[in-house]
Amino acid sequence: MCGPQDTGRPRGGALVALGPPSTIISAGSQDMHILRGDLVFHTPGSPGTLAATHARLTPGAACGNMADLGTIRVVIHSSGDLTKTASECGQFRQFALPGASAAAFVELPLEQPLSLEVGGGGIIGRRVSLCSRPASGQEFVVAEGIVGFNFVEPSSAALQ
Repeated sequence: MCGPQDTGRPRGGALVALGPPSTIISAGSQDMHILRGDLVFHTPGSPGTLAATHARLTPGAACGNMADLGTIRVVIHSSGDLTKTASECGQFRQFALPGASAAAFVELPLEQPLSLEVGGGGIIGRRVSLCSRPASGQEFVVAEGIVGFNFVEPSSAALQ
């Protein structure tokens, strides 16, 4: 990641740059609930670890009212293939994010740590879908992306 070191966002771990789902379903108001932002898997205070104990969703500035989305279900798929539908990519892990509020982000501890490795039991390279079910209506995908590394720049003192 580029930019200042004091962004308030977690450094290290894994990052999913969330964008519109690859298969957008036009169903009235659902078009308005496409989410952009970042989903970071990290361990607070341990940016270099190879396991994540927390997940943090930071919506983009143009997201609108996150409360309209209801509870968000995060699905980490078995594959990272964006040319297929989400249902064709299998399911590796899933968990729910609590109802969104006016806060700048939503964070929660994970029930089980996630491995930040490529292949096997790791999540790097896997597809992630965020699904929402409003108070009245059917669940739909509001964002997706691929898990990548969220690098931490080594300090210049560590390089000497």
